[in-house]
Amino acid sequence: MRKGAEIMNESNTKPTLLLVDDEARITRSLKMLFRNEFNVLTTDNGHDAIEIARTQPVAVVISDQRMPIMAGVDVLRGIREVSPNTMRLLLTGYADLAAVIGSVNEGEIFRFLQKPWDAEQIRADVRAAAQVAELSFAAAARRNSGQVLDDAVQPLSRPGILLLDQDPVAYELVKRATPQGNPLYWARHLDEAMELLSAHAIGVLVADVLDGQASHVGAIKALKKSHPQLVTIVLTQLRDYELLVELINQGQVFRFHPKPGHVGTFVKNMQSALDYHNILQTRPEARQRHAVAKSDKPLLAGLSDRVLGYFRRFGVNN
Repeated sequence: MRKGAEIMNESNTKPTLLLVDDEARITRSLKMLFRNEFNVLTTDNGHDAIEIARTQPVAVVISDQRMPIMAGVDVLRGIREVSPNTMRLLLTGYADLAAVIGSVNEGEIFRFLQKPWDAEQIRADVRAAAQVAELSFAAAARRNSGQVLDDAVQPLSRPGILLLDQDPVAYELVKRATPQGNPLYWARHLDEAMELLSAHAIGVLVADVLDGQASHVGAIKALKKSHPQLVTIVLTQLRDYELLVELINQGQVFRFHPKPGHVGTFVKNMQSALDYHNILQTRPEARQRHAVAKSDKPLLAGLSDRVLGYFRRFGVNN
C-alpha cells in the first residue's frame, strides 16, 4: 500500500471511517472531529482507498471530489463495486455540477457534503451512515451464511412505472425504456400522479423537477419519505447546483438524466432502477440506505388539498 494511506491504531470495536483527500489539513480536521467515535483511516490516494475498502470492512467513506490522482466520484464508484455495503459521502468545496450528477449516477452516494462543513451536521450525517452500514453488513453476513431474513418479502413481479411530466417527448422516451410487462402510467400533473400512486403498485417514478410553472421538488422529497421503496429518476434540463444537491440529500434521487438525453443510457437507467426497486422490496434494511436528510424548507408548500391529504395519510406533514 502506498505511503499516502495511514491507519489509526484504534479499537476494532469502533466502526471504520475512511477519509480520502489530497489536502492533509482536511483529513487532520476531520480526523479530530471523528476520532473518538470511529476507527479513522486516511489516504490521499483513491486507488489506496478502494484497496482499503476491498480488504477490510469500512462503514463510511468520505471522499473529496477534486484530487489529482483520481476524482472523488471515481473513488466512490470503485468502492461501491468492491464494498457495496459501505456508505459513501462526497465532499467538495466547488459548485461542480458534473460532480453532483456523477455522485448519484456513478457513486450512488448517501450524502453530498460541502466545504466548509457544519460540524454538528456532518457528525449527524456520518453517524446515520454508520448505523445504516452496520445493518447492511449484518444483513449481508446473514445472506452469505444461508440464513433467511424473517422480514424479507416477495417482490412485485412487474412494478409500475410512473411518469410525471407534461412533455410528450418525455413520454416517448420512457415508453421506449419500459420493459414489456411493466405497466406505464403517465401523469401530466401532481394531483393525477397521486391518484395513480394510490391506485397502483408503482416501483419507479420518472419526474421533471420543473414542469411548466409547477415545481415538483417538495413532492419528490416527500415521496421518498412516504414511499421509501420508490426509486426516482429525475429527467430534467435543470442546471441548478444547489437544487440538485437538495434532491440528493433530501430526496435520495437514484439517477439524474438530462433532457432529452441519450435513449440507450436511459434504458440502462430504467433497468437499474427496476432492479434496485426489487432490492428495496426484498431487503428491508436496504431502505435505510436512502434515509433522507431533514429539509430546511417546507416540503408541502403550495400543494393542493388533495395532494396534502395524500401525504398526510402517510405521516408526512412538513
